[in-house]
Amino acid sequence: MQTRLDGKLALLYTLLVLQVLIVMIYVATTPPSELVVSTTRASVSFVKFETSQVTYQEVQITQGNRKKSPIYQTINGEIVLKDVKTFRLFEIYNHTVCWKFGVDERKMRNNEHLERCICNQGWHGLDCGQPEVVWRAIMASKQNISLKRRREARRIIHTFCLSEYNSAIAEVIVEELYNVVDLFVICDFNNAEDNFRHKLSKGLLQRQQKKILYVNVATKSRKPSRIVAKYVWDRVKAVVQNLRDDDIYVTTEPEQILNSRALMFLKMYDGWPQPIGFRLRWSVYGFFWQHPLKTTIMLGAYTIGLMRNAYQSNSVVLRQQLDGDASERDILGLVIGDLNHYGGWYCYLCQAPANIIIGLHSKIQSKEIRIEKTVDVPFVEDLIGSGLWLDGKSNLLRVSKSRDSYFAPDTILNNTWKYDWLVENFYAKLDYY
Repeated sequence: MQTRLDGKLALLYTLLVLQVLIVMIYVATTPPSELVVSTTRASVSFVKFETSQVTYQEVQITQGNRKKSPIYQTINGEIVLKDVKTFRLFEIYNHTVCWKFGVDERKMRNNEHLERCICNQGWHGLDCGQPEVVWRAIMASKQNISLKRRREARRIIHTFCLSEYNSAIAEVIVEELYNVVDLFVICDFNNAEDNFRHKLSKGLLQRQQKKILYVNVATKSRKPSRIVAKYVWDRVKAVVQNLRDDDIYVTTEPEQILNSRALMFLKMYDGWPQPIGFRLRWSVYGFFWQHPLKTTIMLGAYTIGLMRNAYQSNSVVLRQQLDGDASERDILGLVIGDLNHYGGWYCYLCQAPANIIIGLHSKIQSKEIRIEKTVDVPFVEDLIGSGLWLDGKSNLLRVSKSRDSYFAPDTILNNTWKYDWLVENFYAKLDYY
């Protein structure tokens, strides 16, 4: 009887020791609370700070407001644009300088005695620095253009506007051009609580926000466009402290996405005639439909020096000149893009049906378009599914993702899971593909 009792006591003591060991191991392997705080989701800042400053601020904010939403801050103070030496983007092969992204690296390394650059398909020029769309534009212009590689890249400031019904493409614009553009100036005509500023505060474009200057222009929505343009430009001048006359100012309409290779070319070279126009592929509802007119010309890109001297520091003046009797060839120094090689994309009404309806009502009220039928969700879904223009009669052109090299920007093609509504026609009544 005593033996059985001793055995039970030994078993109980063994279990007790094991429990104590488990608790000790758990305590030893659990990180201190301050480390847990520093590894939670950090606050997003649109302003570039030094690494040590960011870490300190993130810890302070997180520790002081553990139960509050993350704090976001737009660029509202002075900023300095980065300077980039162009030699970082070129490679030297046997004393021959070649554009890193246009040269056939394998052939160059296998032929050490070559004294010229061998270009990949779609690239041209002595150093393979001219993308196909730019090379064709230069050939078509029939101008004696002498290009010279810059030692320091130009900086690009890209301004575009949006409102409550066409903000979806803004994310694509920033993601597609992030590695080329130095500052995005996003002008929002929506002053509602859930406007684009609110979306940014919830984490939209979180990784790209350090290049975004958000400007709300809702109070100026009834002002002439030249007043809005001047207001935005004054805001840019007040914020950016190291603007140069040879920096590039780019303005586009909502839903317009420029060719990133063309913009990079403008940064790297001197000698191109300005102002620059971009011939855009005109998509409708999504990149799967194309407008029968096929293209539209967008204005423009030009240096800050030209805008100040020729256009009185107002980007709208150029558009007003083109709206007259003169053709784009008379006004523009170079038009990038043709009927088969595009300077970008214009994705018109590429929104959800509900947002398209809001946009159409706005255009009807301003008499920009005329629609006789009732504009409701079934009407819009029928337009998208059948590939009809807003008049309900003109047929749009079908575009194949697999056969068309200019189907959509790379950001769309590389993230079809995210932008499936832009590449697949969910309202199609027949299997067109």
